[in-house]
Amino acid sequence: MVVVKTAQRGVVVVNAIAVASFWLLLLAGLWEGVSGGVLLAQYPGPADLPLRFSHLAIYRPTGQLFAAATNHLLQLDPDLRVEHSVLTGPRNDSPLCHAVGCQDSDIVTSLMDNYNKILLIDTEGQSLILCGSLSQGACYKYKLNNISAVAKFYPISIAANDPIASTYAYIGPSRYVPWQGGEQNVMYVGTTFTNNGEYRHDVPAISSRDLDTLELAEYSFSKQSQLSIDVKYRDHFLVQYIYGFNASDYAYFVIVQKQSHLPEQEELGYVSRLARTCINDANYDSYTEVTLQCTVGDHIYNLVQDAKLTEANGDLATSLGLPNGVLILVAAFRPAKGITNEPQPNSALCLYPLTEIEAKFNENIHMCFNGSEKYRNMAYVSGPIQDGKCPSAGNAGNILNFCEVGLKISGNSPIVRPAIVSFPNASVSAIATATTGRHFLAFLGTTTGRIKKVLLSASTPMEYEEVTVDSGNKILPDTTLSPSGDYLYVLSTSKISKINVEHCSSYSNCSACLESKDPYCGWCSLEKKCTVRSACQKASHSSPRWLSLGTGQQCIDFEQVLPDRIPINQMATVHLSIRTLPELPYGAKYKCVFGNAEPIDANVTEYGLSCLTPDLTSRPQIYSKEDHVLVHLSVRSSETNKDFVSRNFAFYDCSKHATCVDCVQSQWSCNWCIYENKCTHNASICQRTVISGTNAKDQLPNHGIKFCPRFKRRDVILLPNNVPKEMVFEVDNLPHPQAGHTGFQCITNIEDAKMLVPARVESNRYIVCEKRIYSYEANTGEYEASVRVVWNRNHHIDSMNVVLYKCDILGSHREHADCSLCVTRNSKYQCTWCGNTCTYNESCQSTPHTECPKPRIDIIKPLSGPMEGGTLVTIEGSNLGLKREDVKGKIRIGNVPCELDNYEVSVRIQCITGPSGTEMTAPIIVGNEAGFTESSVEFSYKNIRLEGVYPVVGPQSGGTHLAITGQYLNIGTEISAYLDEYLCQINTTQASSSRLTCITSRAARPVNVAKLTLCIDGANRTLEGNPFNYSQDPSIMEIKPLKSFASGGRMIFVHGTNLDSVQKPEMEVSSYNEPIAINKTTCTVLSANLMECPSPAVNRYFYLNSPRLKRSLRKHNTVKENTLQLKIGFIMDNVVAVKDLEKHFVKLAHHILYVEDPIFYEFPNQIKLYKGDTLVVEGENLNMASDETDVVVTIGTKACNVTSLAMTQLVCSPPEQQPADTDENGVKTERNLPLVVVRVGKNLRFFIGYLRYDVSKPFALPPAATVLIVIGIMLFIALFGLVLFIYRRKSTQAEREYKRIQIQMDTLESNVRFECKLAFAELQTDMTDLTADLENSGIPTLDYTNYIMKVFFPGVSDHPILNAPKMRINGPRTNYDAAMLQFEQLVNNKHFLLTFIDVLESQRSFSIRDKVNVASVLMVLLMGKMEYATDILKCLLLRLIEKSVNTKHPQLMLRRTESVVEKMLTNWMAVCMYSYLKEYAGSSLFLLFKAIKHQIEKGLVDTITHDARYSLSEERLLREQIEHNVVDILCFQTLHVVQDDLDEKIQCKVLDCDSISQVKSKILDALFKNTPFSLRPSIYEVDLEWRHGRGGHLTLQDEDVTTKTINGWKKLNTLAHYGIKESAVMSLISRQNDSYNNCKQPCRNLYSSKGVSGMYFNNSQSPIIATNGDIETGQNARIYHLVKPIDEQHYPNNKITERTHKAIPEIFLTRLLSTKGTIQKFVDDFFKIILTVNDKLPSAVKWLFDLLDEAAKKHGIQDPEVVHAWKSNSLPLRFWVNFIKNPDFIFDINKTATLDSCLSVIAQTFMDSCSTTEHRLGKDSPSNKLLFAK
Repeated sequence: MVVVKTAQRGVVVVNAIAVASFWLLLLAGLWEGVSGGVLLAQYPGPADLPLRFSHLAIYRPTGQLFAAATNHLLQLDPDLRVEHSVLTGPRNDSPLCHAVGCQDSDIVTSLMDNYNKILLIDTEGQSLILCGSLSQGACYKYKLNNISAVAKFYPISIAANDPIASTYAYIGPSRYVPWQGGEQNVMYVGTTFTNNGEYRHDVPAISSRDLDTLELAEYSFSKQSQLSIDVKYRDHFLVQYIYGFNASDYAYFVIVQKQSHLPEQEELGYVSRLARTCINDANYDSYTEVTLQCTVGDHIYNLVQDAKLTEANGDLATSLGLPNGVLILVAAFRPAKGITNEPQPNSALCLYPLTEIEAKFNENIHMCFNGSEKYRNMAYVSGPIQDGKCPSAGNAGNILNFCEVGLKISGNSPIVRPAIVSFPNASVSAIATATTGRHFLAFLGTTTGRIKKVLLSASTPMEYEEVTVDSGNKILPDTTLSPSGDYLYVLSTSKISKINVEHCSSYSNCSACLESKDPYCGWCSLEKKCTVRSACQKASHSSPRWLSLGTGQQCIDFEQVLPDRIPINQMATVHLSIRTLPELPYGAKYKCVFGNAEPIDANVTEYGLSCLTPDLTSRPQIYSKEDHVLVHLSVRSSETNKDFVSRNFAFYDCSKHATCVDCVQSQWSCNWCIYENKCTHNASICQRTVISGTNAKDQLPNHGIKFCPRFKRRDVILLPNNVPKEMVFEVDNLPHPQAGHTGFQCITNIEDAKMLVPARVESNRYIVCEKRIYSYEANTGEYEASVRVVWNRNHHIDSMNVVLYKCDILGSHREHADCSLCVTRNSKYQCTWCGNTCTYNESCQSTPHTECPKPRIDIIKPLSGPMEGGTLVTIEGSNLGLKREDVKGKIRIGNVPCELDNYEVSVRIQCITGPSGTEMTAPIIVGNEAGFTESSVEFSYKNIRLEGVYPVVGPQSGGTHLAITGQYLNIGTEISAYLDEYLCQINTTQASSSRLTCITSRAARPVNVAKLTLCIDGANRTLEGNPFNYSQDPSIMEIKPLKSFASGGRMIFVHGTNLDSVQKPEMEVSSYNEPIAINKTTCTVLSANLMECPSPAVNRYFYLNSPRLKRSLRKHNTVKENTLQLKIGFIMDNVVAVKDLEKHFVKLAHHILYVEDPIFYEFPNQIKLYKGDTLVVEGENLNMASDETDVVVTIGTKACNVTSLAMTQLVCSPPEQQPADTDENGVKTERNLPLVVVRVGKNLRFFIGYLRYDVSKPFALPPAATVLIVIGIMLFIALFGLVLFIYRRKSTQAEREYKRIQIQMDTLESNVRFECKLAFAELQTDMTDLTADLENSGIPTLDYTNYIMKVFFPGVSDHPILNAPKMRINGPRTNYDAAMLQFEQLVNNKHFLLTFIDVLESQRSFSIRDKVNVASVLMVLLMGKMEYATDILKCLLLRLIEKSVNTKHPQLMLRRTESVVEKMLTNWMAVCMYSYLKEYAGSSLFLLFKAIKHQIEKGLVDTITHDARYSLSEERLLREQIEHNVVDILCFQTLHVVQDDLDEKIQCKVLDCDSISQVKSKILDALFKNTPFSLRPSIYEVDLEWRHGRGGHLTLQDEDVTTKTINGWKKLNTLAHYGIKESAVMSLISRQNDSYNNCKQPCRNLYSSKGVSGMYFNNSQSPIIATNGDIETGQNARIYHLVKPIDEQHYPNNKITERTHKAIPEIFLTRLLSTKGTIQKFVDDFFKIILTVNDKLPSAVKWLFDLLDEAAKKHGIQDPEVVHAWKSNSLPLRFWVNFIKNPDFIFDINKTATLDSCLSVIAQTFMDSCSTTEHRLGKDSPSNKLLFAK
């Protein structure tokens, strides 16, 4: 029933016909919505599955609705009929998984519900955006016209990933890309941080996202359209997003958050705020917050619940002092409970004009800029700006547009508004606004499922109506109006409801219509109905036609009708005074309508209308018992042909009155003719005395009732039964009969019998009825009869009632005469005790008695009580005294007095027993004035005893049936029991002497009861020693299985807690729309955590409600299934939670699915022959709701073990021997065969038939066969023993092998542990500062010529262009000279040069190498004419640009050197940047190079493979753990270098595992650190000599006769090989000639190697060629330095049984971090220098970039990525990356292979940093990208 509560009229039922129709439809299961009432449609209906909704969106062009619920998405038509539905969950997921899915197999997933978070309609994209809690809040896009089509998944974390955290999103404009023109719509999203998984830190708090990709709308190096809460605070500083909107140039969010982000200031509580950012701010730099406050008196309502942006128009705009159309924010608030964010049940509504909001934002911003505020209070937002301080006053200048300045500010000045309306006891949760006419109203949803209609534009805003939509369920904020505004779609947590915004038609009259205060409704006067304005014809023709709220007009009604009554047989003209009579159009007229008579034309008068009354024949008849008839006098307009105003008009008939009193007192103008005995409106027809009526028009001398003949006194007349009596009446205005008149008579009516008695007149004032006997038959003490006095047979005087009575009945009790009752009756009856009966005193023939006899006792209850007394004993009988004093003190039990308590005269007394002291039995004695009477039955005093209580535990909610045992527990009258102070309600109907039952009441908490107290009357007994315990209420955790057959009885297992606290739990099933349970069963408690319940039978309900058409959510075909889904509840004493599982256990699956019963077929002919193996029973639906454990098969009394249960077959294994010929209960069968019975659950039993065994008899073996079997068994035992011995031996070997492998694994684990500790120590202790060491050395910059050659011709040392031209003195010019001169002139011709380059490049044979050489040679030629060279370069570049823009990927231009112009650009940049590099940027590059070199050489470096312990490249990382020590070397040398004698002593550090060549290289680096590398001696020119002892000298070499050989592999000599430890004295001497060092400098580059594979030395070859520490090997060398390669030939068949290396290579990757940490500062410094634009940067760079910008503009390239790529390819890629990878182009240094690999990593990092593409990195990404990812 839809109940509407109005402000004036309380609760009314709207439209009884519609409500009745609603219930008929509901009962029929055909819910389609009810029209004509408030509720038009609702989904889900009674037959649909329940859903839990969260969002609703309406597509306004079509009116379609999209609803999102947990695990469901629905598309509905405007009448809430489902068009499409999609199942969105549950799915296997985990908060630990990424949005793309769970790729890690270690993550455990589970089936999780999908809680909807975002539901948006993208009108431009014709799509529906849906984001849920699964997949880290990822989103789907559905087609708007059919959501069932395949949706597109976007694996991006956008929404919150738990059920509670808030997410709000809306689509609004942005202006992030100005050159694109106009505004682009984006999706603004606010998401509460959840910390539910490691990926949540990547989800911003607020972001704006592209509607196509859902990626951030702006994501570049400098701008990111997102805002995040600082990681330090986001765990506890949670922001709740309530609402969002766009207005003017800003995007807003309404939020609720803590007042302070600091944990120590949580006592400040919560606050509502308005957050804002500019729509052209792609980096959220303009993010600003201001507090919203709504006040009710002195109280601040601080928690916003919902808000809506709307326009203020009409009366509301006027009352607010605003122009029409101004936007306002309507917000609902509730106050918080203390410092929590839990709201109180009070609400208020506040209005915030947008102009005021923007003004307050500007005020807070200017307060920061003008110095009023020092701090911006934005420490909780990520990204510190200016240390959180406001700019210094005056520094910022005049701020005209804050969006261009950008400064995150949290304002201190709040936006405060008083509440426009408040609700003290209502919790508002949703707002929808509407306008009608000049009225502005709000529909407010509450948490209890009601809609409040509030008129906000009234002078005093008020609630005018309340509608209950979904009782008990919260109304959600997505509640919205239909596109037409006629309906309201109300979204609650469980339903979508479509209701009318008005129900004007329910108001039947004008007053009700206007008093409803509904702004939609008005009274359509001429149509006489309450309607909306559009439904009233010509409502604007004149104001009285449609009367509405706020117009000040009153309802059209009659002010006066003269006359408003006439006699039934009289004609008259009626004048109708009507206020505000509407004007009629031309030709229309008014008519008067009297009831059903024909309408009569009315004349319009000054004050209204006048018309004649209808003729006499058209008037209605007056009913026989009525004196008038009322007809509706209506006024009708011929325009509408409807009566619009009406009033009752009376036709009366005075002749209907037969008595003077009735006539005179009638409401009409009637007169009484006394002698004519007639009532008439016309007094002139009376001949003599006339009495005018009270309402007569003319008052006569005899006026009013006082002149009518009537009884003067109306005292009660008592008449004893069967006794002759007279009746005397005193009469006023007694008429005097005239001649011809008969006298007076009395007519008595007794029991419908009339008796006529003559009467006489005495003293001219009394009428005396003659003496008569009056009697009645009724068996009652009194009877009321009537008497009427008349004269002249029918002339009425007056009438009254008299009372007849019988003394014998008045003086008796229970049909026994009672003296005490008789004599105590009222003296008016004149009854007396006569003999043994009560009679009228005048009828008593003997002397009346004055004393009554002794008491008589009839009934005594109870007959026993406690010996402490206090029992209320009731005694019934007769003659129990005339008054209390007669029996008081005369009642006792034996000798024990019983104190009188209650007394009823003579028939009933109650007394309270006194204590007896001992158990006893005695009669009850009662006395009166005549004596004492002793009862025939005896009363017993008993001693009550308590023995025990069962059960001893029960739930704290109470309801436990407690059995109290003892003796004499059912005696007495008052009995109560208490468990401590908790009452236990006694059930007296089940009481016996030894057992009482009581029901426990609810306890406040679980408690151990100390004692039980039993109170019976005056006795108290206690049972102490913890007789009972209140335990925690039981809870339900799991119910399974959730499927049963319709007959029930399947065992359902229920898991929970404290289940054993209930003695008799019951399981019930019920339908979703019926509160009464269908059936229930009793459960068996197995333990505190488990009980089993047979499923209740629902056969009748099942077959009444199925088969049912169910619609699949995945497919739209319908499937006929005989299933029925019901909800489960449990009855556990008074525990409420387990009865309504849906409300109290939300996540618990509590719906049970009933299917058809299984059917088992009988055996053919009822007998089956069993021949062994298994027994098969056929049937249908056998396993639809059953498994093997539910089915029991018996053969006779023996079980047949069920082994398989399929849909149509059951298989079981019968016993080996045929059971006895009985049924399962042991009853003998008729056919002398065992009966086969199948039981399914507890309720289903199937007779299958009889089973006859036909199994072959056992076979007897002959003795010979027995001997052979014994011999076979002995042989088998022997063979088994042999196998066991072999197995034992093999297992011992396997165990030894296992132990060996275990030892190896332990060793491997130890190595891993050591390496991890070492890597950690290096990361923490090895981050040394190298700057001081590196800056002491000079920078060996190459001169300009060498620089140019290295850049132009890399790798070429003697280019022909370096040769000086041969000078011919006095010689003739050759053709060569002339040709060169002419070619030079041609080269200086721009047209020729460009054509020349085009022709060269057009040749297919012209390779890329040729193009590069030509470009370099041309650049050398043009270096003297840089302006000309630049012009040529410009032309070539413009041609290249024009060519590239026509390609598919223009951004790839300049990416590679594939043309002359690209190499020319490289060379041109090198020429222009030389000075910049030498004087400014080169020092940081050199420091970076030296830092890498220093770090590498600090650790191990394999001189053969070039792998190093410290490296940035994973490919060049030494993945071994090699023990080594640092050796301090004091080195002396005498060398001739650069023609100077050098005799120095230096100290340097080397490693004992360094090769001799590496030691020499490090010593030379120390000696010549300030000398360019090309000027140093090479290591092949010197030998290292170790000086030890006295005069001991030993020349150390990489290979000599002491070199060790292992398995054919030679290991290079190291310092450790020579036994050098910690320190040594060395000297460098000139190289000595020997067999091991016979290769001179020209053979330095003869051989090269890039790894260890395939390196073999021929014995005849020189085994080692040393070049500055790098060992380069010959082709056949088998030699190694630190790590010996795995020799596959040494391990045949690739079965490597033992390796010296026992570690996991990946654990050494942490060494990359150690190297990175050391050189990080130098990388940062270098990048900062080269990426900083200052006056040192050559202007050529700007020229080049301007050229690229102009070219892009010319060709209409709007994609900034293309221009950015061109610039990146020209300067960073072509110049800086080249010099980072090749620092030897600018410096005179030696670059080893290890150094080269590290520089390549840094170059790659630089390229990545210049890229605009977002690099998503993971564990599978390359290490060189991961290393510098942050």
